[in-house]
Amino acid sequence: MTIKRKIMYLIFGLLVIALAVILFIGKGNMNNSYDEQLSKADYERSMSAIEAYISGFQSEGNYYSVMKQWDNDQEVVPDQSYSIRRSQISGGERYESSKSQGYGSDVIYLEPGDEISFDVEAAEDGLYELWLDYHILQDSHLSPELAIEINDEIQFNEMNRLSFSMDWRPISLEGDLKYDRYGDELNPRSELISEWKHEGLMDPNHFFTEPLKFKLNKGINSVTMSINEGYVLLGDITIHNTVDSNPTYEEYRESTKGQTDASEKTIKIEAEKMASKNRQSIRPKYVRDPQVTPYEYKTRVLNVLDGYSFGDSGDSVDYHFSVEESGYYHLTLKYSQDTNNGMPTYRRIEINGEVPFQELELYMFDYSSNWKNETLKDEDGNYYEIYLEKGEHTLTLSINNSHVRDVYHELLMTLEGIDSISREFMRLTGGLVDRKRQWRIERYIPDITDYLYGIAGRIEEQKLALIEQTQMDDLPVISELEIAQELIIKFAEKPDDLPHYMARFNEGHSSAYGRIQTILPMLIYNPMHLDKFYFHNHMNLPRPNAGIVTNLIEGTKAFGYSFFNPKYNEAAVIDEDTIEIWVNQSRLYVEIMQRMIDEEFTPNTGINVNLSLLPDENKVILSNAADTTPDAALGISHGRPFELALRGIIEDLRTYDGFFELAEQFNPNSFVPFIYDEGVYAIPETQDVKLLFYRKDIMEFLGEDPPQTWEEVISLVPMLQRYDMNFFVPLAADSAFKGFDTTTPFIYQFGGELYDETGSKSILNQEGSYEAFDFMTSLFTVYNMPITTSEFYQNFRNGKSPVGIGDANTYIQLKYAAPELAGQWEVLPIPGVENDQGVIERWDPTYGSTGIIFSESDKKDKSWEFMKWWTNAEVQSAFSYDIQSTLGSQFLYLTANVDGFRKSAWPSESKFGILEQWEWIQTTGKVPGDYMVEREISNAWNKVVFDRENPRVAIDHAVKTIDRELDRKLREFGYIDSDQLIKPYKVPTIENVEKWVRRDGKEQ
Repeated sequence: MTIKRKIMYLIFGLLVIALAVILFIGKGNMNNSYDEQLSKADYERSMSAIEAYISGFQSEGNYYSVMKQWDNDQEVVPDQSYSIRRSQISGGERYESSKSQGYGSDVIYLEPGDEISFDVEAAEDGLYELWLDYHILQDSHLSPELAIEINDEIQFNEMNRLSFSMDWRPISLEGDLKYDRYGDELNPRSELISEWKHEGLMDPNHFFTEPLKFKLNKGINSVTMSINEGYVLLGDITIHNTVDSNPTYEEYRESTKGQTDASEKTIKIEAEKMASKNRQSIRPKYVRDPQVTPYEYKTRVLNVLDGYSFGDSGDSVDYHFSVEESGYYHLTLKYSQDTNNGMPTYRRIEINGEVPFQELELYMFDYSSNWKNETLKDEDGNYYEIYLEKGEHTLTLSINNSHVRDVYHELLMTLEGIDSISREFMRLTGGLVDRKRQWRIERYIPDITDYLYGIAGRIEEQKLALIEQTQMDDLPVISELEIAQELIIKFAEKPDDLPHYMARFNEGHSSAYGRIQTILPMLIYNPMHLDKFYFHNHMNLPRPNAGIVTNLIEGTKAFGYSFFNPKYNEAAVIDEDTIEIWVNQSRLYVEIMQRMIDEEFTPNTGINVNLSLLPDENKVILSNAADTTPDAALGISHGRPFELALRGIIEDLRTYDGFFELAEQFNPNSFVPFIYDEGVYAIPETQDVKLLFYRKDIMEFLGEDPPQTWEEVISLVPMLQRYDMNFFVPLAADSAFKGFDTTTPFIYQFGGELYDETGSKSILNQEGSYEAFDFMTSLFTVYNMPITTSEFYQNFRNGKSPVGIGDANTYIQLKYAAPELAGQWEVLPIPGVENDQGVIERWDPTYGSTGIIFSESDKKDKSWEFMKWWTNAEVQSAFSYDIQSTLGSQFLYLTANVDGFRKSAWPSESKFGILEQWEWIQTTGKVPGDYMVEREISNAWNKVVFDRENPRVAIDHAVKTIDRELDRKLREFGYIDSDQLIKPYKVPTIENVEKWVRRDGKEQ
């Protein structure tokens, strides 16, 4: 038995060894297979083929591509300089020297919508930089932006959106103002450093660290600048070229030769104590770690620079420090970087506004989930020595994308190549997948194999570039590129399989296209938490991480204190002067709200407010059953107030003083879903918007204007489909349920209604309502729009759906997550139906969140005072700015208060389009049982589009089902008895809503 067991162990061991050898060889073959395959297909021929193919369609509008072409053309960079005085500039408003904020002479005042122009006579053709003297005024809460045209031409996309740099100074808080009610340290607010600057116009995407180049022709050139955002004073303009050349470390060390080392004294700078920053939302935060200073286990103290807020391209922070003794110092940063899938992070390091030597132009910090002391050093581990004179100095850390400039844009062009090949296949197959059909692709696309191997070659080049840059070959981004490359090579080996497996080629996140697209944001994101900096000339620094014993002791102390912490023990105690508000928002939003309340509302009213997170609004129903409702709630979805009002759970707000004055600040139609019987039971808090998004570049290529009516849409669709593109409507979203937000726009635009006057019968099968239903199904059954589109944003970005209807979230994604499309897209109100008077009716329901007051509260008046304060225009506008200053410019807040929205932090470029669309708000009045109406319209649409049922049959069947449910619910709530309507149910509509929300309101 023992011998058998030994033989079995031996066999098992041999199998393990064999398996290991196979895996090792397999990995080697996988790494070598690409080269072997390319050698068969002729690597050079494949690469030149795909280069030529891509160059025939690529978007050459971005600065990278244009600059690359200018380099290839060997464009001259002249050394002449041209000064443009204010007297040579036309446009804007002239301010005298007394209003110039210290400039010393006349200046030009500019605000959003203003335009200036001037001429410059160049002695020779060439590339030039534009340098401006400018002063950002305190009125500018958003980053000022301008657009430039030269000789009536936009030379590259970035000229549509160039930014002025802004600097912010944290405002130090003292005494009780520094802490909240529980003793936790508050983040300091920031104030704009408003001063004159002389700066060149920079790449807004931060792929280039030097100012942008603009091409001027020999002779007279006209330059036009228009302000898109912000309030600015403009001084002189200089057109010239600069040379920014930093020495190598060896040259730097030679230039400071002869200086002596400083003393052993260490200069320590706390990273959370910034002197200035270039973005308001860069902020400190608290980390519970005994080795991070300052540290408290009882309360939160700000002790690190939040890497999530200091990780975007273009971010910059400054620190002031004093040097007591001149000499050489090492620089050490205590940091952690535990996000972004193991990618290293980079920082540009400046001393007194200059990079000391080239090696600090972009210094790499390795991924580290723990705190780490990184002393700046060269590749061989030799520490850099920085010479500092005695006195005051400034340390600056900033982020740019120059290290991934080539990789990022080459991968973008690779995606364009994949997209173009996909379009070729779509034209060939018509978008139909027939697995039984055998294709001979090379008959139709003879060079398809070369194209695919060429794409694989481009992926290989960028993968190797990333490996060389990071000195790591096991990063997730490398793995994603390898998988994408492997997928492409498989298709190159068997191109006839490609029509059957497009999902692996360019559809979805797991395709080759999706995998490449996934890593692009990782390349330009550089988060890094910072605890402190050390300038020193010895290596006896404190350990970056606490020991096990220290962590155990501090963890025990914190755990024990949690049982006595007033934050948890006193939070549930609500006294007579405190109202409790549940908020269905994120924790970060609630913290900002609580701070505004504590600083503004409570001091002025004497009413304390305790905000609590409401993670699930179904808790409202449960709390009512348990008799534990709060005084009021915010962030409640638009359909919930009606359900609560039916059951007497919430208050009619019309009965409170100031309701009608407050309601004047809103579009009256926003209140329609909150009306029941004679009451209005909620105040709108936020609301969404639908807009028409269109790609300007593609529409210009097609020679088409963006559609204004649905008739123009169906005329445009065949042109789009001719180029394998299409129009997107929200009905094509990947949800099978089609809610009121997607169906009722058609019904109201075609003049239809959902109910009769009594609210007891549906009239969906009559006149305009049926016409609308027939049209919204014909879009898919007759005009062949795609039935499902998983992500409009992605399809809009890659040009598959260059025009369509999106919401506010689509706008935010395109503005902040698609920098390559800057200036190539715009928004308009949605298409509509032209009526007999020639007016295009663009009706659309606009839903959002609401505020309600509970009937069981014994502090209703105080709750109403808070509700009036919170939803008024000034507070809502201020909240929108506070969100951006705390969380970042991409956190846009869409308040329902129209007056507040006009003053809000929403970008000016789309604000007027949103206000215009809001003129066409038409929401559906609530009726008991209306959930069945929404459900049956959706079911009918699905039957027609998917099952090819006759539209008339489908909608007639839906009406019967709806009427039965409406009758049942009206009986339940006492409107029908013995088959008789004993009291009318007044359905709120846009024609009669003013009866409820205007003091002198009358039915129209």
